[in-house]
Amino acid sequence: MPSPLRVVSFGLGPIGLAAARLALQKQSLQLVGAVDSDPAKVGKDLGELLALEQPTGLLVEADGAAALRRLQPDVMLHCTSSFLPAVQDQLRAAIQAGVDVVSSTEELLLPDLQQPQLAAELHAAALAAGVTVLGTGVNPGFAMDFLPLVASAVTLDVRAVKCVRVVDAATRRLPLQKKVGAGLSKGEFQKQLDGGRFGHIGMRESVALVARGLGLGVDRIEHTVEPVLAAEDHKTPFLTVKEGQVAGLRNHGYGYVGKLAVVHLDLSMYVGAPDPRDEIVLDSTPPLHLKFVGGIAGDEATAAILVNNLHGVVAAPPGLRTVLDVAPPRLCR
Repeated sequence: MPSPLRVVSFGLGPIGLAAARLALQKQSLQLVGAVDSDPAKVGKDLGELLALEQPTGLLVEADGAAALRRLQPDVMLHCTSSFLPAVQDQLRAAIQAGVDVVSSTEELLLPDLQQPQLAAELHAAALAAGVTVLGTGVNPGFAMDFLPLVASAVTLDVRAVKCVRVVDAATRRLPLQKKVGAGLSKGEFQKQLDGGRFGHIGMRESVALVARGLGLGVDRIEHTVEPVLAAEDHKTPFLTVKEGQVAGLRNHGYGYVGKLAVVHLDLSMYVGAPDPRDEIVLDSTPPLHLKFVGGIAGDEATAAILVNNLHGVVAAPPGLRTVLDVAPPRLCR
């Protein structure tokens, strides 16, 4: 039996902690370190942050680069920011230490789309160091991009793709509820949206990934975001949304060939959203329609897909890679 992969968890927010908890349960993984910049977490045993009965012996460290150099893990489980420029130093630290990376950074799903120069620099550094870096998750990374590509394997041709994802944000973590604007006024929502670091991140990347993966020749990507206002009061474990306040958002992504939209991704994510589900419809030969009743559980599934990608990334060729380049993940034990 091969030795377990040595893993460092870098970033211990809700998703990072969920992924660390799962990694601790896997026989094929050995969690050897934990990193976070929050002074309230630094120095604490990871088991305390996870509310475990027994300590893990892993104390949270603030200096990620030093931890990676000292521990020399096989791979870093990375959950910090949605934006590639914000995490570039963290990725460089892993590359310089010779450590592979599985990251939840949404812009890393297709890093050359919005950050071509930075992506080229990181790719060159990863190639030189023999390190693989992958961005993945549930959305982006699976539900509205990778799954339709996998479904296309049983078609003769695909002319267009539509994905619908409906998420009741009341069932999700507080950072996501805040990210979709739950509890804001319509004016506050628009102000946050205009700041550019709010709402669902990764829609453009998902559209582009579908288009590239299917060779659809998309020449223009557009996306729209609008608030969904609550028709009645809703209370979540974290906050209350009053009638008339923003409950969340609806986000459309379109990939055009000329004037024809050949990719349409329709995401509704708001508190109280009815009929949560994931649907994939391929205009294909033969036609395909997949539906996940209740939807793919976002937080648990995100932790799972990060952990389940660790072995594949370690085995993948070096460089900045996408989910198109790495073996499809599956459950690891």
